[in-house]
Amino acid sequence: MPRKPDQRQPGQPTPDARRQWGADRRSAPHPLVAPPVSEGRIARGRLAIVLTIAVWACYIIYTVIEQFIAGHAGTARLAVEAIVYMVVVTALAASATAYLITRIGFFYRSRAHHRAPRIALDNLLAGQMPSMTVLVPSYQEDERVIRTTLLSAALQEYPGLRVVLLIDDPQQPRTRAAREQLLAARALPGTIEAEFAAPFARVQAAYGRFVADGDGRAATVDDMRDLAAEYRFAVGWLYGLGRRQEMVDHTDVFFVEHILNRLAEDLATIAEALESGAGESAALPKERLVQLHRRLLAIFDVSMTSFERKRYVSLSSEPNKAMNLNSYIGLMGGTYHEVGTPLGVALVPAGPGRGDLSIPDPDYVLTLDADSVLLPEYALRLVHLLEQGAHAQDAVAQTPYSAFPGSATRIERISGATTDIQHIVHQGMTHYDATFWVGANAVLRKKALDDICEVSYEGDWEIRRYIQDRTVIEDTESTIDLGVHGWTLFNYPERMAYSATPPDFGSLCIQRQRWANGGLLILSRLKDQFRARRAKGQKNRFGELFLRVNYMASIFWSSVCLVVMLAYPFNADLLNPILLLVSVPYFLMMSADLRYLGYKRLDVLRIYGFNLILLPVNLSGSFASILQLLTGEKSAFKRTPKVRNRTTAATTYLVLPMLLIALCAWTVVRDVQQHWWANLVFAGLNLVLSTYAIVAFVGVGNTIVDLLTHLRNWLYRPVKRPARAASPAPAPASAAPTGAIGDWASVLHYRSDSGGSSGLVAVRSTHAEARAGRTSPLSSPLSSSFEEFTFFTVFQPIFELSTGEVVGYEALTRFADGSSPQEGLRAAQAQGVQIDLDVALIRAALASAHSLPEGTWLSVNVSGDLLRRPRELAPLLAESDRPLVLEISDAADIPDIPVGVRIAVDDAGAGYDSLARMEALKPAFLKLGRSQLDGVEDEGARQAAIKSLVSFARENSCTVIAEGIETARQRDALASCGVPLGQGFYLGRPMPAERAAVGAS
Repeated sequence: MPRKPDQRQPGQPTPDARRQWGADRRSAPHPLVAPPVSEGRIARGRLAIVLTIAVWACYIIYTVIEQFIAGHAGTARLAVEAIVYMVVVTALAASATAYLITRIGFFYRSRAHHRAPRIALDNLLAGQMPSMTVLVPSYQEDERVIRTTLLSAALQEYPGLRVVLLIDDPQQPRTRAAREQLLAARALPGTIEAEFAAPFARVQAAYGRFVADGDGRAATVDDMRDLAAEYRFAVGWLYGLGRRQEMVDHTDVFFVEHILNRLAEDLATIAEALESGAGESAALPKERLVQLHRRLLAIFDVSMTSFERKRYVSLSSEPNKAMNLNSYIGLMGGTYHEVGTPLGVALVPAGPGRGDLSIPDPDYVLTLDADSVLLPEYALRLVHLLEQGAHAQDAVAQTPYSAFPGSATRIERISGATTDIQHIVHQGMTHYDATFWVGANAVLRKKALDDICEVSYEGDWEIRRYIQDRTVIEDTESTIDLGVHGWTLFNYPERMAYSATPPDFGSLCIQRQRWANGGLLILSRLKDQFRARRAKGQKNRFGELFLRVNYMASIFWSSVCLVVMLAYPFNADLLNPILLLVSVPYFLMMSADLRYLGYKRLDVLRIYGFNLILLPVNLSGSFASILQLLTGEKSAFKRTPKVRNRTTAATTYLVLPMLLIALCAWTVVRDVQQHWWANLVFAGLNLVLSTYAIVAFVGVGNTIVDLLTHLRNWLYRPVKRPARAASPAPAPASAAPTGAIGDWASVLHYRSDSGGSSGLVAVRSTHAEARAGRTSPLSSPLSSSFEEFTFFTVFQPIFELSTGEVVGYEALTRFADGSSPQEGLRAAQAQGVQIDLDVALIRAALASAHSLPEGTWLSVNVSGDLLRRPRELAPLLAESDRPLVLEISDAADIPDIPVGVRIAVDDAGAGYDSLARMEALKPAFLKLGRSQLDGVEDEGARQAAIKSLVSFARENSCTVIAEGIETARQRDALASCGVPLGQGFYLGRPMPAERAAVGAS
């Protein structure tokens, strides 16, 4: 439908203001349902497969006979050349064959698909709908882009829909523009929810009147007219929403024309039908009117909010989309308190109705990238599919996204053409059970996500991973995880999702490098899926294996093979004209598919040139995978920029394509001189198409500007003026002589407004004279100068095993850089500041312990050096407001300690040495180390030893504490042995003081 002239506000920029020559002239999207394919086209597709395989086989046989039987490869070099060339030809033929096979699968599916009628969807709406949450991960997106995506999600015809914008922007923006971007993203959900509130209230009130008035009676024509009026209202509201849309580019035109206006036209048709029926005095059944009312309600029944995982220290901060999604999915079904900690705010589980944040646990999760849009029936049709018995094992249902029509740049148009070709490939792979999850949009069964959940820990925080982030193509590995657990995936054979294409070469390089990175890493995991299937007695098909391997690794082998063919001057005897017939069917079929998709047949050559200049990008991503495989270090997740300004391309991605052009030119000259006419055709074609691609898709001017920019940045690096350090405040008179500085009570108090927002404690030694002239050969994991140690304190509860009550807490130190307390103390000792750090650790623990529940005692670890300095230790311990226990591990004897302070001997065993130590030191507590608990659940001898230790301890007025309890069986075994107290991850993890207080209550 053409856009109405009055739907663009005056002063709005026209979306086609700066269109390049060769831009996309399509204005309409692809048909929603692919038209049936003729028998002739299917026959030609089959012939192309047969011809490709037959020509490849003939070439291989001919080459083997000529080179090895006839003896043309008379030297080792010629023999290696022949083998390498046959491998290259085989790999390229395999990729071409895979494409030809998948398009046949697409043809079969397009012929067999029967679209569910609207009445079936309305029947689903009339019943009890499964719950759904839409997650929109976003990272520094333009406000207009996010708004369009959120509106397309909100307009899903799905009742009770919950939309969550997962904002992943830095919490402390460095620029004014980034700050404004973050504030705009935060405000958007509330603004959109407010826009939907008025129409929802109106249609809900109309439905309430209809249900109340129509109770016990048949529907009347007046009911139909009233409903038609509500539909007319919805039509006007949708058109008004379109008029308010900011028109910047073709994506905005698509959203208004083909989502808002198309939905309005559909509703207007229903309104007209209702009015016509009422005019003929033909009243619909009441059940049908209920369905139509509920459809209208479903359009506007949406709640919208945002969530920022980077606000919380208890959630993963990994910089990738997978962990942005995982962080929120892991919270589903829970209620949480926001609790301050020294490092920031943490989310702590709370009882039902008692928390600050409650997150429902939906039946389905819909993920949608912030640069994509969905047609209004997307969620309803996919859930209708997943609720059918035949699809009960489908974990993921999706429609592989298509490119927006009408792009203004040549590179956007050709990149969009490859996107639309990939739609055919993904739909065809479903025919062979080789579907992969494409993460731009998908409906996920929450039960399946729970099946593949993996739990790990970052420090003391539990991290849940549903979507693995080991690679930057996280959706591909998740496909295998789901397959291992017996779940399947399904591509819905309709075009109901559209996603933006990078508009310039720089941003496109970032996207394509990410796509090329990861497939090799997880290729070996295919065996896990096929092994799991065999264990269930199911068959593995070669076609599925072939297509999956091709999908994950063909970018790598195709790029390598093409570079080899371009760069190495192979023996002319290997270049046979028959070889051209291997690729001809592939290019002919792709050109036919491009024509079918609304592009030009000759675009197949433009795509080839486009892929030539992307060779360095693809190889870079592939080699990053290999590097990660060798080193184990994850590749950085680079998000595709989605901004209006052009993104600068990396120097490598500009220089290498130009070197490729130079290589092709040199090859052309050499082939002319050597009269290698067959190779000349290949080299000349590559020269022409790669040159065209550089000029048309990158641009000569853009290339020069980007190269000069990189040269300037390399030659001129401005020196940043160091910030002037604030003069340290003088130490108060009451400060400890060891030099632990800072107001610990205010710094560590979780609600304190003074000091830094981080809540970390920094410790510097005052023994400057002792350090002067002293150089340590060691290197510290904490600080390059050993002068600063930044840490915070957590508390692990100690339980009475018989009652489960908390009787005390052990204070544990966590250094900000993740190193262990032992490493920190060793580093401090090497620099001569161990006493300073030890005093600071204890003072921080005592200050933080003010928030712990009353009636509990506190255990702090003390080094032997500080223990032997009672003049320094006694004033420190006097600061405590609760009973204290000093935990020691290296003292041969115990000096005088203040009255009321008890001693605990750490890491004791259950043998003679422990008994003798207990008898000599007379401690109040004896702690059984983790190693002493191994096998206590099953080993009678270990249980007997522990029983004797408990009995001896009781005779010496000592209490045994078992630490490191990690299972219920360990706890029960120790309780049966008479151990009175215990601690461990199973009983309670270390946590900040406020969280410990909440857990105790």
